[in-house]
Amino acid sequence: MPISASFLSHPLIRRSRIPVQALAALFVPLISASTALASAPHCAKPAGAISTFHAAFTNGTMSLGSAKATGLSAKACGAVSGKLGALMSTIQPGDIEFSVVSVKLLFISLPSTITVNAALSSPFSLVHVFTSAEVNVTANVSASARLLGFSCSIGPLAPTLTTGKSGSLKGKTFTGSMKNGFTGKVVANDFSVPAIKVSKTCPWLIATLSNLIVGLPAAPGKASISMEGSITTP
Repeated sequence: MPISASFLSHPLIRRSRIPVQALAALFVPLISASTALASAPHCAKPAGAISTFHAAFTNGTMSLGSAKATGLSAKACGAVSGKLGALMSTIQPGDIEFSVVSVKLLFISLPSTITVNAALSSPFSLVHVFTSAEVNVTANVSASARLLGFSCSIGPLAPTLTTGKSGSLKGKTFTGSMKNGFTGKVVANDFSVPAIKVSKTCPWLIATLSNLIVGLPAAPGKASISMEGSITTP
């Protein structure tokens, strides 16, 4: 996984390599309506960006009340920028794509999606050892599912995905190298889930029954996300 000379010659990099949290901190289980995962081979590189990165996530699970999903997988790419000794990593909504997931509710499997509501970005500090990093990023997302021809949404949700401890779950620090990439695990178990709201696509009866079955609204600890991830640079 070669790194360009211009990337390594950047004044920020000469003092200390970019920490892997720049690459690992910004992702979220965002499920698109497509059944295929985007390879995201070409991230948009905004003016002033130092480099881009790619992220892939597999073996993911999610629960919102009694609704549960397994097999979450996703690919994304983002950019790293620096100014005045500080670094910022950013992922735009169009640079994230996840597979459709089936959410099990009682004996029914419902096709479900999760949509990112804004760009994901996170500041971080330079470190001297570029072999591991902790992740702690909060996302703003909404979930939706189809039932009996209707489409009902939940959210916005604000899970904080972390490699540390979250509720009853514990993640895993991202470790590795620039050459071989980094692997780790993020979890979220401390976010609340609002009730499904009535809308033009989700009538009162469907929303009410769904809330009763799923157990919404749900207090922190009643919902969770867990995903294994890998981060690489071009």
